[in-house]
Amino acid sequence: MNNTNQEIEYNKKNIIKKFSYGVIFGIIYIYIFFGFVIIEKSNINYHLNFIIHWHHWLISLILIILIYLYLEINKYTYIIYGFLSTLLIHGLMYNDRFDFKIHKLNNF
Repeated sequence: MNNTNQEIEYNKKNIIKKFSYGVIFGIIYIYIFFGFVIIEKSNINYHLNFIIHWHHWLISLILIILIYLYLEINKYTYIIYGFLSTLLIHGLMYNDRFDFKIHKLNNF
């Protein structure tokens, strides 16, 4: 099956368009849930007496790799790549991006 140059060019434009939609959704998501001001040490308490800072850049990177390795490309794949790429870049903007400490709460 030979693709013509027009088909290849259409596919590239379509991929870029879908990736861009994902980036736009990612920016909207960041604005709603994080705001545009980066607040350091904004940990979420996931367990009763431990504070674990789950870095969303790391979660996004793992999801991108898993999707690339295990899922077939469909009409939503590049939108998801754009969304997760935006979260990855946003997460790397924090100063504590490589801080993987688990903090135990003293008041329990």
